[in-house]
Amino acid sequence: MQMLEQDVCTRVFDNVKNLLVCSLLFAAGTDALRGHHQLLLGMAASSVLGGGLIAVSTVLMFLNVSDGIRRLAKLRHHLLLQILLCAAYLIIAERLVEIVWGFRSF
Repeated sequence: MQMLEQDVCTRVFDNVKNLLVCSLLFAAGTDALRGHHQLLLGMAASSVLGGGLIAVSTVLMFLNVSDGIRRLAKLRHHLLLQILLCAAYLIIAERLVEIVWGFRSF
């Protein structure tokens, strides 16, 4: 009950939501790099916009992970939790990119 009163569930949900959005942006950027399309009415190459999306998603993912690690540092056994959080982020983000690539290949 104490965790619910401190909005821990909301924070966890927001952190996971941010992870998913960053992973989708990264997948869109890598897909734009793999394909050679003219985007924005032919004014920009897909490689430029794909690289930009990858850079933005990487910065956002780093900020999201940093926020999660900072919050976990206040808890008991924080080092173990931080390592598990980083591993979970990498696994989930990598898998989500693979799923998006799989859907795009149809």
